[in-house]
Amino acid sequence: MWYKGKRLLLTTLAAGLLYTTTAFAANVQMDLFYNGAHHAYNAKEIAIVIDGESYTDPNMPAVSIDGRTMLPMRGICEELGCTVTWNEAARQVYAVSDTHTVVFQIDSKTGYKNGEAFTMDVAPMIINDRTMLPVRALATALDIDVTWDDPNRTVYIGEAPSTGGSTGGSTGSNTGTNTGGSTGSNTGGSTGTNTGTSTATTGKVSSVTVPTSKTATQNFVITTTGTFNRCEEVYVSDNKVVLDFYGATNGLSANITATNSPFVTAIRTAQHTADNGETYTRVVFDLTGKMEYKVTPNAAKNQVTLAFEQVEIKSITSSHSGNTETVTINASGATGATVTTMQDPYRTVIDMPGVKADDIDEIINTDGLEYVSEVRTGWMNGTTFRVVVEANDLTQMTWKEENGKLTVTIQKSTLENLSYDDSTDTLTLKKVKTINTGSIKHNDAYLDGYYELTLPGDYSDVYGYGTLNVNTDQIKSFTISTTGGNTVIRFNQNIISAYTIKDTGSAYEITAKNPQQVYDKVLLLDAGHGGNDPGTSGNGLTEKTMNLTMVLKVKSYVESNSNIKVYLTRDDDSRPANADRAKTANQIADLMVSIHMNAGTASASGTETLYAAHSNDGNGTLTSLQAAQAVQSRLPSALSTTNRGVKSRPDLLILNSTTVPAILIETCFLSNPGDALKISQATYQDAAAKAIGDGIIYAMSNYKLR
Repeated sequence: MWYKGKRLLLTTLAAGLLYTTTAFAANVQMDLFYNGAHHAYNAKEIAIVIDGESYTDPNMPAVSIDGRTMLPMRGICEELGCTVTWNEAARQVYAVSDTHTVVFQIDSKTGYKNGEAFTMDVAPMIINDRTMLPVRALATALDIDVTWDDPNRTVYIGEAPSTGGSTGGSTGSNTGTNTGGSTGSNTGGSTGTNTGTSTATTGKVSSVTVPTSKTATQNFVITTTGTFNRCEEVYVSDNKVVLDFYGATNGLSANITATNSPFVTAIRTAQHTADNGETYTRVVFDLTGKMEYKVTPNAAKNQVTLAFEQVEIKSITSSHSGNTETVTINASGATGATVTTMQDPYRTVIDMPGVKADDIDEIINTDGLEYVSEVRTGWMNGTTFRVVVEANDLTQMTWKEENGKLTVTIQKSTLENLSYDDSTDTLTLKKVKTINTGSIKHNDAYLDGYYELTLPGDYSDVYGYGTLNVNTDQIKSFTISTTGGNTVIRFNQNIISAYTIKDTGSAYEITAKNPQQVYDKVLLLDAGHGGNDPGTSGNGLTEKTMNLTMVLKVKSYVESNSNIKVYLTRDDDSRPANADRAKTANQIADLMVSIHMNAGTASASGTETLYAAHSNDGNGTLTSLQAAQAVQSRLPSALSTTNRGVKSRPDLLILNSTTVPAILIETCFLSNPGDALKISQATYQDAAAKAIGDGIIYAMSNYKLR
């Protein structure tokens, strides 16, 4: 144990975002930001005790992420008498004492203790701008006695009670955990009686019984063969019910999509291991929206009933005040609503599955409303109650649901002299003033999700300012603003789009289109890995960095030597999900090329190109095999590497999830000194980029693409 007063330097993240939480009490409710996204967190408080004294971090509590307890390092280390700093450039956490030098790499499971590598089951994370370490990593790396008391959800650092909990450290302290399932035996120390929770696996989640029909009582029964230790509900988001069955393995092999429910869209299961080594199965119910429900385990601990209450729609009212109008749906509880905004006419559609609405009129009184033209109701498929709020084109509609009230707010827009056709994704600007369309500047920031058109002048007096949500398959919304004397139109995109501008004489039509409607040939280049996934490494090179270097060079070469339109999946150290990379290819591309580096033994070397056959091969258009052959026939000679050939790899997601031709290039082996030396040099990189580019140009020019 590193006690107070010993010299210790722990490098961690300096202060940044403060968290927002209700309290460090029975439950902690807060927004967690990590892995580039916000996550709603609602779980029982995790207490921290250091050397017998309760500790509450003023900036960040301990949290449980996917069953792993993550501890805030700054506050704990300062409590232990440490000084705290941060190395931003390296994104590394260093812990230095008289006897230890420990290096933690953010988002990497590999750490270094006095120069020796060790592996963590969970990587250190940045959560709300705080460095968080898993309990086991803290114990193993720093030789600290860390004990987890599961029944009381308490982490003990240093001295721990003689009963309860499971040790995370390397010394022989009493774990107080029954690992055999029958009696409380001491498994770690020399004294003490076990009063902790059992970690024995005695059950298996064997079935989930669903309702008999969508109109039947909505009760779901989860049954285990044998018993589970306990069932805990974990809050993830309003549209999910998450139940963890501790002491139970997962006996369900497939997700359930035939739910016989108007609001439960799927049931998913997965098996996990908690910090104390206890196995648990997580059962997730995906919902259309927030619902009222009750979770009831039986006394035998082999069955849990999830019962959803039928909510009644009591009334629908409307009001007008100033520049704002509201339509309020009053219900007996949360309705599980799915809310969408549609155009032409502009309307908000609220679908509430499984509710009771016997006394609601088909047409709702809108007397006194200026912006809302109609509110109507009806039933969809006999089980879903629909409310449609229709308003004038240039209004902005938003909604929220809380305390049994779903409120649609309608406000007069500050935009004017324009309209949007959601069937063609066309923004029409009335020609009040002439616009020189040839002088409009285009900024395609597709990797950031938007496309901007900068008009040559200030048109704020004509078109106003503000945002209009359109929510089509292609476009989320558009915003008009004016800065520096120029009016800018920004389209916030759901998918990558290309834009055409047409002067009709009386108006200007700006249409968002699929790139294949604008360009004859569309290529998607993918730099493999990225972000917290570095890929392989060797001889001083990291794969994610080399992949990006090569992709940028290939892009430059192809654009300079062909009429192929090139898009990227990333142009920085980010990590798009592989499924999203494949999805983007299917949406917009004629060919996807993913560039990687290989690894193996030091003697393994060479270049290979991977592909997977598609069901639509043989229709006379370019295939993945043909594209792979075009690249592989050029790249090994350009790099002077061993030609390892073209290989079929239908197991790779990037290749098996695409419907367009897709190949994955393993450029060379970073683990081989000779290969690594070549690819580290600009001359070889340029030669490889030219070879890959020539192969792409050949394939896309000599084979039919569509």
